[in-house]
Amino acid sequence: MLESMRRVFRRSSLILTLCSAWLFIASLATAAQTPDTAALEGVVIGPNGAPLPGASLVIEDEHHHAVRTVHAGSQGTFAAEGLSAGSPLFVTAAFPGFAVASSGVIVLAAGSTANLQLRMQIAAARTEVRVTGEAGEVRTDEPQMGDRLTSAQMRNTPLLNRRITGLPLLNAANRPAINQGDIFMNQVLFTANGTGRRQTWFEVDGASGNDAWGRQTIFTNVPLDSIGEMTVLDNAFAANYGFGEGAVVNIVTRSGGDTYHGDLLGLWRASSPEAKLSGFSTMTATSGNDITNDTLAQGAATVSGPLTRSRRTFFFASAEYSYQDRASPVTSPIDPGNYIGHYRDWLGSLRLDRTSLGHRLFLRGAADSFFDTNPNGIVGGNTVPSVARVFHRRTYTAELGDSAVLSDSMVNDARLQFQLASPITQFSPVVYSTQYSVPISSGEAFVSGTSQAALLLSRQFEAVDTLTKTWTRDSMDIGFDVIHARNGGNSKEFGGPIYDGELIYKVCTDSPAICESPAYLGNIANVQSYTQSYGNADYAVDDTLAGVFVQEDDRLTPDFTLNLGLRYELQTFTDARADLAPRVGFAYNLAGHGTTTVRGGFGIYDAQVVDNSEANYALTGPTGVFNYTAAPGEAGFPASVADVPLPAFPSGAVAPLRSLYLRPGRASYYNQFFPTDTLVGYPNALKNPYNEQWTLGGERQLAPMWVLSVDYLGSHTLRIVRPLDVDAPSSFIRTEAGQVRSAQAANCTRPYWIAWFAEQGAKCNPASSAGAGPPYAVIESDVNDGVGYYDAMNLNLNYHAANGSVLLASYTWSHALDTVDPDVPSQNPNDPRETGAQELGNAIFDQRHRVVLSGVYAAPFGITAGGITTLASGLPYNFITGVTNSGDIGATTDRPVIDDTVVGRNSGRGTAIYDVSPFVGKRVRLGSERLHANLRAEAFNALNHRNVVGFSGTYGNGALPGPGFGAPLAGITNQLPARELQFSAQIEF
Repeated sequence: MLESMRRVFRRSSLILTLCSAWLFIASLATAAQTPDTAALEGVVIGPNGAPLPGASLVIEDEHHHAVRTVHAGSQGTFAAEGLSAGSPLFVTAAFPGFAVASSGVIVLAAGSTANLQLRMQIAAARTEVRVTGEAGEVRTDEPQMGDRLTSAQMRNTPLLNRRITGLPLLNAANRPAINQGDIFMNQVLFTANGTGRRQTWFEVDGASGNDAWGRQTIFTNVPLDSIGEMTVLDNAFAANYGFGEGAVVNIVTRSGGDTYHGDLLGLWRASSPEAKLSGFSTMTATSGNDITNDTLAQGAATVSGPLTRSRRTFFFASAEYSYQDRASPVTSPIDPGNYIGHYRDWLGSLRLDRTSLGHRLFLRGAADSFFDTNPNGIVGGNTVPSVARVFHRRTYTAELGDSAVLSDSMVNDARLQFQLASPITQFSPVVYSTQYSVPISSGEAFVSGTSQAALLLSRQFEAVDTLTKTWTRDSMDIGFDVIHARNGGNSKEFGGPIYDGELIYKVCTDSPAICESPAYLGNIANVQSYTQSYGNADYAVDDTLAGVFVQEDDRLTPDFTLNLGLRYELQTFTDARADLAPRVGFAYNLAGHGTTTVRGGFGIYDAQVVDNSEANYALTGPTGVFNYTAAPGEAGFPASVADVPLPAFPSGAVAPLRSLYLRPGRASYYNQFFPTDTLVGYPNALKNPYNEQWTLGGERQLAPMWVLSVDYLGSHTLRIVRPLDVDAPSSFIRTEAGQVRSAQAANCTRPYWIAWFAEQGAKCNPASSAGAGPPYAVIESDVNDGVGYYDAMNLNLNYHAANGSVLLASYTWSHALDTVDPDVPSQNPNDPRETGAQELGNAIFDQRHRVVLSGVYAAPFGITAGGITTLASGLPYNFITGVTNSGDIGATTDRPVIDDTVVGRNSGRGTAIYDVSPFVGKRVRLGSERLHANLRAEAFNALNHRNVVGFSGTYGNGALPGPGFGAPLAGITNQLPARELQFSAQIEF
């Protein structure tokens, strides 16, 4: 079905290309409807219902400045695109012989179209006005699922550290992903729609908020107080969106007003009232993720107002600074006590807006700079502070946006953006030195010193242009977006090569004090092996992500809208060149009252392959970095501890047996090192994964301000990228516990090894690795053979009151299956030759039930109260033996044999999660109407429930599970926060 659809739409690619070329030229002279703007359409009729063609309508902003003048067509209809979202608008209509009609306040939601009906009367009668589809009401324009969060709602929601990336979790379709890597980003990571955590598309003011390098989180974070509206879309239906299989987080920043406003906020979180994470103590902590206390001080400020006397130019500035300390117990006797990890972050955002009749221009700048002295808990347990590395990330964004009204029926929206990450990732050793690793018989290993460093940079240029044309019943968007990224630097996350070497000592049976003493460490006789890295760790990637799209909304009847979209996408880093993504949907305004909508749709969504994949290809390729290890008496073993690191690769040493990671589609290049035709399954191209997604549901206004939506969402993800050994040994069939094959025996069955020995006229000895052999063992590549399936039922109940009270009750039932978990480390299969049905199992983020209840109650006397309550079923975890049964070292995740068969992927299931996080606030007048104080107290996980997302899956290699199997794991990468209290005081003026 997919391929036939793509053939049908492929002819349209030429049309799209021609349209985009024309549009690019047009954008040079004019400005581009984007997701941060909105549209208003409707009809003007007389007392008898007859249309009033030629009626003049003036749309004013909240400052009562005219921003658009349109005239009704022959059927009395009108349309206005490119209007500001989230801000009050006013519409007045005039027609000879009738009284002037006024709409009252209208607030539009970003990316949506509202409908306005004006029934004009003679001067003595009252005008009838009906508005449907405005912000907070039932959408009748397209089958878009999601929730809109207002500025006040977001600022009143309890958020740890006031991180805006925690807001998407208010929608139950999104799930936390703290156990899937990158916790050191200090942001809330999440998954959506049965896809990986890197698949969410962040949109900020109509331009991309993603980084092409790693898509770990939003490129440049912005202060919470600078956001005017956030829309969390469950399905990115419109063809305007691309390069994302999951949700879309659409952010619209705030603009200044015609009076001056500002506020100052102070927030603090002390360690004394907080509860401790469970599963460890200060004496039993095993890593720096075992946090014993966490304190925070935060300051924030905003100021806004007009820049000119004409009050058509406005500014909004916002800044935020975080000062956080986290204590990790160090149990090593050489340096016992708490190691304090320092996290410091400052955010800044400035927006300038200029409005005039038929024209809107804005300039936005943002900066985000932070460092963390103990990222991912490097220091803690027996790992002493000399191993510490500091993580730095500094990102900057500058965006220019222009919306121009070309005619009553045509609007052009354009965005130009430059983003710089300098660095996007930097790991700097506090003590740059040789690493000392001492296994101690009485406890954990002692580790000191490191030379693993990394410095990676990124810069992105983006152009977005959308031309919107409206007719009596229809509208069409034609546009393009292009991002060119330059990424790279030295090494990879956490730092790869150990250029200053690592000394691994024999097991020390003395007391830890002796094992970790300078005398013991300085004695070369205690060293079991020495390892040092050699080779080049630099790499660079130039990548262009381009999309051309057409989105047409046809109102076939006054109440039935057909949505048709087509998008062509291209990523130059990959080899895919025919990625067409059709979208088709409908929205039926049942009974025509705008209170009930039936909706559905189907679409194809292509994903980006992150650019930092190149780090694997470059650093682990044939000319990349390799480690050489020497034992006492071998070439390259130092004569003394003082002799390390070695100045060069040791003379007379034999290059080690290496593992490779190949870039797909480069057989002609790799053939100079070895014959790639001996490999099994080495791909001839690197392709973009894609997702087929379908929805069916409806939305109903139950009562004024109460809207219920019920939607089914299904998806099928194909071409998921997985790391795979393409020179895999023959399958090692296990039918009972304890069966193991040696690495040498496995190597002798590798296709490349068989060919190599045949060429040498020799035979591989499965019992011994002595003698000459091939230079490479595991040869991995990225293979597009992963698939995923997702079914979900989403229910969302929204309530928005005029006094500021809001409620969002969100429930999702879902089931996610896949053959490899996207965007999750350590995704090797049990058997590289069997990656289909044998690997199909629950996804690591398969959470069957999730309920999130959030809200704010605006009580009398300036009191507000509310919070977030989350109830969710447990997450899966994988069973492993803890050994390499197959002998394919580094390329398999071997699962245990239970009941005579290898158990399926992610067969374990964790415990239920629930969290109650209330808040209470009080607004106090400080003598003047323009001066107020807001006092606030928040509790996170107030009931202190132990919410664990990580469990020990080490079953062992025996017939019965070993000790600790299925036990909850400790630390901030495996547990959601324990109870914490957060207090703030804000002055508004």
